[in-house]
Amino acid sequence: MADHSSAGDHLLPKVDGQGPTAPAPEPRLAKATTGQPQQPQSAGYQPIPTVSDNSNEDQHAADGVAGEPESEHAYRTQEVKKQENAGSATDTQEAEKKDDEAKKAAQLEAEADKLNQTTVTAVNYDTHGLTTGQVEELRKNYGWNEVHPRQIPEWMKVLKKYLSLVPMILVVAALFAVCVEEENMRDWFSFALLLFLDNLMVWADYIGQRSAHNAIAAVEKLGAPICKVKRDGSWQDRQVRELVPGDIVYLKAGVIMPADGLFVTNGATVTVDESALTGESIPLRKHPGARLLSGSVVQKGEGEMLVTQTGNESFYGKTLALLARAEQPGHLQTVLHRTQLFITFIAACFALFLFFWQSFHPDWKQMIPERRCIIALKRAFILVASVVPAAMPVVTTTVLSVGALTITKQHAAVSRLSAIEEAAGVVILFSDKTGTLTKNQLSLFTEECTVEPGYDEKTMLLYASLCSDTRDPEPIDRTLNGATDMVERAKYKILDYVPFNPVDKRSEATVVAPDGKKFLTTKGAPQVVRDLVCYEDMQLRERLNEMILAKAKRGLRTLGVAVKPLHEGVAPEAARWKLVGYVSLYDPPREDTADTIKKANELGIRVIMITGDQQAIAIETAKQLHIGTNIVGPEIWEEEKQTGKIQGKSLAEFIEGVDGFSGVFPEHKFAIVNAMMDAHKLVAMTGDGVNDAPALKRATVGIAVSGATQAARAAADIILFAPGLKTIITVMSLSRQIFKRVESYIIFRIYTSLIILGMWWGNIVILRYQFPAWILVLLSMINDFVLMSCSHDRVSTSRTPMIWSMMRVIFLSMWLGLLATISIMLYVVFADPSHNVNWWPRWGLPDFHNDWPVPISKHFMSYQTNAGVWLLMTVLIQFSFQSVRTRGVFCSYGVNNQFPALIIIIPQVCAVLVTIFLSVYWKIAWRPAAGPRMVGLDWGQAWVTIFWGLLWFFVMDVTKIGFYKYVWPPVERSPTFKALTAEGPCQQEIENDNIAKKVMRNTINFLRQREADMSKFEDKVEDAFLAAITNFGEVSKKAHARSGRAADKQRQAPALPKGRTATMQITTKDKAAPFHVSIDKKASAAQGDSEEAKAVNTEVGVRIPVNVSEGADALDAAGASEDHDLERGNMKPPTTH
Repeated sequence: MADHSSAGDHLLPKVDGQGPTAPAPEPRLAKATTGQPQQPQSAGYQPIPTVSDNSNEDQHAADGVAGEPESEHAYRTQEVKKQENAGSATDTQEAEKKDDEAKKAAQLEAEADKLNQTTVTAVNYDTHGLTTGQVEELRKNYGWNEVHPRQIPEWMKVLKKYLSLVPMILVVAALFAVCVEEENMRDWFSFALLLFLDNLMVWADYIGQRSAHNAIAAVEKLGAPICKVKRDGSWQDRQVRELVPGDIVYLKAGVIMPADGLFVTNGATVTVDESALTGESIPLRKHPGARLLSGSVVQKGEGEMLVTQTGNESFYGKTLALLARAEQPGHLQTVLHRTQLFITFIAACFALFLFFWQSFHPDWKQMIPERRCIIALKRAFILVASVVPAAMPVVTTTVLSVGALTITKQHAAVSRLSAIEEAAGVVILFSDKTGTLTKNQLSLFTEECTVEPGYDEKTMLLYASLCSDTRDPEPIDRTLNGATDMVERAKYKILDYVPFNPVDKRSEATVVAPDGKKFLTTKGAPQVVRDLVCYEDMQLRERLNEMILAKAKRGLRTLGVAVKPLHEGVAPEAARWKLVGYVSLYDPPREDTADTIKKANELGIRVIMITGDQQAIAIETAKQLHIGTNIVGPEIWEEEKQTGKIQGKSLAEFIEGVDGFSGVFPEHKFAIVNAMMDAHKLVAMTGDGVNDAPALKRATVGIAVSGATQAARAAADIILFAPGLKTIITVMSLSRQIFKRVESYIIFRIYTSLIILGMWWGNIVILRYQFPAWILVLLSMINDFVLMSCSHDRVSTSRTPMIWSMMRVIFLSMWLGLLATISIMLYVVFADPSHNVNWWPRWGLPDFHNDWPVPISKHFMSYQTNAGVWLLMTVLIQFSFQSVRTRGVFCSYGVNNQFPALIIIIPQVCAVLVTIFLSVYWKIAWRPAAGPRMVGLDWGQAWVTIFWGLLWFFVMDVTKIGFYKYVWPPVERSPTFKALTAEGPCQQEIENDNIAKKVMRNTINFLRQREADMSKFEDKVEDAFLAAITNFGEVSKKAHARSGRAADKQRQAPALPKGRTATMQITTKDKAAPFHVSIDKKASAAQGDSEEAKAVNTEVGVRIPVNVSEGADALDAAGASEDHDLERGNMKPPTTH
């Protein structure tokens, strides 16, 4: 780490009178003082208030039991007494009940002790942001804002690959080949081939994986997160990695905290979801001075954050730095791994059987009288090494990385590689309307705007613009601001602004007019504004309903605008909203959307629209896009909530019959996706907002559309940089091509393994004939070379969704392998002269030479038979790949079967030509290893062997077509098969499923009960803060211990002494008057308060960061930070006043 006392420190935010802040987890903070707040040092600086916690382990050690709070000690004592006194079942239940109550009281007491030890602090910062020169100087000390997890050393990665299953099998087989002598020879040839194959596959896998990661990293740079930061006095878009401590960052809904920092916007709040970091289930409300953690997500509100820690010094960075990056295997890796284990298991079973057969069968005892078992064991290991799929890891990484790079060319990025192949099975695409199906380029229809009497269109647009964002506007705000006289708008002063959110569906601003009058203005969904202004006026409600519906039927998006005057001495709740009018906007469909939806339907993908707009607007849009007009409204959710069904159907069954949903809330999106996932449907979901994140995470493939928030991008599997559905459909088409490549590889690999196993087993068990083991090794290596090129094969897009079915793959592979084995066994019987078939003379060719017989028991096989079997196996294996890559006739090239790529054809042709050459010209003197020898064929015998292989290849291709058309469909439809595969490997494996469900449940709970929760939250924190002011130090602790909280089982804060007031205030120099952020609360002496509490009668004036009625999160966060700083020795213990 850089020395934090270097020259760059003078650029950091300064504490009042104390110089630069320390770059520890919190900036160095000034102590709070009584009386008036300290003023900033210069006009360019603004105070950032925050709080800290002064509790530590030493303080707890003094309470009752060492390291344990006094309340916890009391709880443990009660627990012992309960165990001693419980004499009956009833007594036990009562004791347990009391124990639970005592435990809760103890926990509350401990929490109160922590909150009571709070010191309020403040720090100043430059509101104009850092300059470019300051940023460069700070970066020299703090580097880039990048998190670097603990990396696994490269040598460790390579070693792990060598220690995996297949490489270990290859090494063991190589050692057996060279260590076990046979006929006074060591098999150096097999040893060299196996070691070469082992090293080749390990390093090819390592290099391929590294290249894939580099490629994905390059792709991710295209979607590098951008934040809005204030530099040189103006707001600029910068990459997150460029942030340094002292930067001011703009926050809004959907933004992921780019670093640790402090919330510094006076009078504003943001709701932050920290569940992924702290486990806090309910989103927290952050007030000025509250600490914000990197990686948390802004759900609601907007404001500014002062960056305090970046990179590995941030909360997220310190956590990740302790961990090595653990990548979860995707569904494709799982399937290929299971395939690898299946092949290895089958090979091991065959090898074990053949080991015992060769060790104890009388014929083999006669053949190998000495060292028979060790020789049989050597051959068994060589057989397994020849069968295991050594190239499978290389194929996995290559096919996915190639797919990711191909998708990049379609203006998309993949954040999870396995999502590429999972998209091949998607049957339903849930698409957002705005920006995906439509252009999201809103135009104002002035002739369709409706203005209430007493207002004009110009005034309505002004009011709408006043509650719109001008710093980072959304399309609606941009349109309204563009239609407003911004010079006139600048005359109004906006005191408070609440941005639009999908829950309330409106935005609101507190405004001071040029004449000094204060009022509220709001704009939002038409039905929301209608409910605000109608009250009991049913005629007005009916008139507005008709107007809203009429505009919606014409496809117009309508926004209601209303105002509420605020008067001195009158509570805002007592004033009434007045309708100003309705603004009409039009968002036209994209030109290519209708054609893209048609292509999606041709691919077997249903496109279902999900929108928060009105039902009539959704229906009109659906008509233009030819989606289908069965669009349901929000009323179905009330029925589903009450009965659990919709129109007598489950939610999943109901979804199958509709074309879209309108008026949806975030929890509805998740419920829709979750229902289909629970019904074992593979679905894709598009989204762009922070509230879409749970649904994106839950879907098989989550897709963040162009312009999505950072939260949506983080939850998505695929990120689009181009708007519209076209890219999505292209990605799904590419995923199906990748699926076909992988499926072809798996079928071909299982098939070739079964050929080798079947041939070896049949020769040894049935024909009592041994085949040169080194040929198996050479054959396997050539096959792996050919297979590595299959990731670049040219394939067609399937017209139906493709879902993994390992049973189908295994059955087809076994059937083809059985036919190939039969063809080889028949060839040996027909071709070898020992069986007296006289097959070659019928072709007009001489018999195999029998001058050098293979001495196996009663049979004397010709050495030329070995050459013929090698050639036949090569032809069957290489040509069969052309068959398994398509479900139709192998040579029927067209839309459904493209001509294979040259990178596939060239290795296959070379393998066949080399084998033909060697099988014809091989000499008996060439003996690379011990065991059976080989002699070359005549050219005529070679052509007959090739013809025999091609004949059986055509037979296999025909039976393959029959399998797909007539055998497998009935099997797949049978109840038995469905029962067997209901939870089988073909089902989609959803990553982090339980986490996604939990996060969404927490979000829904927050959305539905936020008012009640926040009310309780406010009371709790207010009490805690007042207790902190009134009862500092040991006096506070004793007062709390005697306040009767444990007996009441509730958090009741000690009141202020009678007649005293707690006033909270923040003062800034850029405002005309002090900005008050809280309440004045009169307190009376509560019954049961201790004498120490009643004796406190000093008036306290404190600089405080937050509205204490809502800000416990700031107290807790800063407290945790102070503890951390004390442990690191980066700051002095705060002084308690």
